[in-house]
Order: sequence, then C-alpha cells, then structure tokens
Amino acid sequence: MTQSPPYPINDAIEERKQTEETLRQENQHLKNLLALQDRDRQLICCELHDGLVQQLVGAIMQLEAGQLDAGLHLLRKCMKEARWLIEGLRPPILDKGGVVVAIENLVSHEDGNGTPTVEFSHKIASDRLPPSLEYTIFRIVQEGLTNARRHSQSMKVRIQLVQQEAGIRIEVEDWGVGFDPDKIADGHFGLEGIKERARLFGGAANIRSSPGEGTRIVVELPLAAGLLTLPD
Repeated sequence: MTQSPPYPINDAIEERKQTEETLRQENQHLKNLLALQDRDRQLICCELHDGLVQQLVGAIMQLEAGQLDAGLHLLRKCMKEARWLIEGLRPPILDKGGVVVAIENLVSHEDGNGTPTVEFSHKIASDRLPPSLEYTIFRIVQEGLTNARRHSQSMKVRIQLVQQEAGIRIEVEDWGVGFDPDKIADGHFGLEGIKERARLFGGAANIRSSPGEGTRIVVELPLAAGLLTLPD
C-alpha cells in the first residue's frame, strides 16, 4: 500500500521556490554591498591622493628646505586629515550609539563659522537598526550635508530621518543656489554616490533642484534589506 507524502507535492515545490528566491535575494544583496564597498575604497584612494599624500609631499619639501615651522604645520594638517578620513569611513560613535547619535555628532562638527545652520529631526521607532542600514543612512546623510556645505551657499540645511512601516525615509534640504540635476558638475560626485547607495540597498533616491531654488534630496530605504550584516 502506497503511503501519501506528509504534505502535497505542490506545497513542497512552492516552498523550494521561496527558499531559492530568498537565497537569490540574499546573494544579490551581498553582491550589492561588496560593490558599494569597492566604490568606497575608490573614493578613499582619491581622498588620500588629493589630500593627505599631497600635504605629506609638501611637508617633506618644507622640512628638506629647512622650513621647520611650515613643515610642522603641514604635518599637523596631515594628522587632522587622517583622523577625518578614519571617522568618515565608519565613526566609532556609529557602532556605540547608533545612527541618530552619529548624525547628531556629525551635525555638531559640521556646524561652525562660515557654515549653514543645520536642523536635524528624527522619528525612529527602534533604538538601533541593522548595522548595514545604519551605515548606509549615515553615509547618505554625510554626503548630502557635505554637498550642501560645499556648494549650496545656503544659510540653513534641514535633515529629517523618519522610520515608516516598511522602511526609512531620509531628507536633506537646503535653500541655496541650486543646480540643474541633468548637468551635475564634477564637484557634485556625492550626489551620484547617494543615488548609488540607495539603489544598491534596494531603495531609491530623488534629487530635486533647479538654479536659485535650493536642493531637496529624498531617499527611501527598505528595512528588510538591512537584515544582512555589512561584510568586512
């Protein structure tokens, strides 16, 4: 007498399909994160070459010429630049206190003489979010704020972070000179970085701007995509 299977064959096939789809999505997500890491490494190389390395070369030249004070001044700038690069990659406060605390710290460091006033508001239901999601949120805010400070000439920048039912909404807005999004200058590479981060994380970025009308960056990121940890 033939025994019936413990559950219908169709159910087993459907379960297998769902498992395969889950594995496929996880594999794609890891590939996306690795691609984003590679892009970050490229940006770090640019920052090192154009900033830290050039200052070190200048310091060596000054010291070889016997200009001790000038050489020491450049070396101090190098130390400051190195610390800025380290904190920019993944600030320790992000792991210790979470993304809200990290952004508050970022805002407090950015807000000074000659820079716009930064308003930061947040509505996050959880004390902590998945590490990879926190890192992505921080870098998007960091790039948006840096772009506003360098290019907008705005007296105020507003940052909003809101947790929605299925994701996180990030807004960075200024009331500065604006630009044509279809003709982004080389100095606005951070805006392309924001779009790429959002895309690779399964979200979307919308950058609205026009000359004389300021800039508004809106990014939507899914919560589910942050369940995987960021690879080392």
